[in-house]
Amino acid sequence: MINMIDHLTVINLKADSKTIPTNGEVFILKTCQRTLILGFGQLPFYHLKDQNDIREMFTANHAYIFLLETICGLKSEVLAEYEVVGQFKDAYHSYSQLPFKKTNITSLLEKLFKDQKKIRTDHLTEIGQLSYAGIARKLVHSRKCESDVLVIGTGCLSQDVIKLLKKKHTVFISARNSEKVQHLAKEHSLEVIGWKDYDNYSKFDSIINTIGAEETLFDEAFFTKWNAPSLLNVRDSKLFIDLGSPSVISTELRVPDGIFRLEDIFKQSAQMNIEKMEKIRCAKDSIVRLCEARRLNASLNHPFSWEELQFA
Repeated sequence: MINMIDHLTVINLKADSKTIPTNGEVFILKTCQRTLILGFGQLPFYHLKDQNDIREMFTANHAYIFLLETICGLKSEVLAEYEVVGQFKDAYHSYSQLPFKKTNITSLLEKLFKDQKKIRTDHLTEIGQLSYAGIARKLVHSRKCESDVLVIGTGCLSQDVIKLLKKKHTVFISARNSEKVQHLAKEHSLEVIGWKDYDNYSKFDSIINTIGAEETLFDEAFFTKWNAPSLLNVRDSKLFIDLGSPSVISTELRVPDGIFRLEDIFKQSAQMNIEKMEKIRCAKDSIVRLCEARRLNASLNHPFSWEELQFA
């Protein structure tokens, strides 16, 4: 029997790296922090466009450990953040639609999902609150903000933010996809603001953007209007959190003005994570043990043939 973990290869690339599209020969994950190519043997290398983009390469046990640490958020700027799980699941769903998807890759990813759940449950429950959404909630609660919060976007990160805020705040939502907006509004009892209705946007003291795009959605003119004090509020109560990557805001305003960008969230996380490092260490030890158990189990029970692994 062939042990798929022993022949696993993972290439970790820069976030904005270009890759050669796959029809299922390999699994590709793209996030705001990295691009991963997962496959067996030499196949992942055939999907590189520029070898200079390579940060790290892993094989066998080291590859599975790296994947498990990554999906548990232990390789993220915000330690143990939950968003990466949703990113893996979205990429898995896209991979499952490919014409030549490989059962050994889908099987490995399914084991990865199961193992990350165990690691999170055993070691990372509290740390998981320090996700992008969790830090955004902490910032909202730490400032003298009104109870209404506007969330921009409908993706996984937007939904995490909504779930954390809706218990104590009236949450409004706005996004380009009106069908998804209506679905989320109905599911979470949200108020809807029209897409790019900047006049209404500027009335909110607290805005959380979760959209990343190669365009500017909020320019200096918007922030000048939004940041202007009125009889009902002052500048110190204003908060705009931009969780998008690439960023969709263009302004000279910074943290003292109530503008938090993704790098500011990373800094907040670093300060909050110092006391959590022991749990991180225990989680990493458990990941190594889980990987070894997976490898031994695969040696005994792996159903795939040498031909199905399709080494290059």
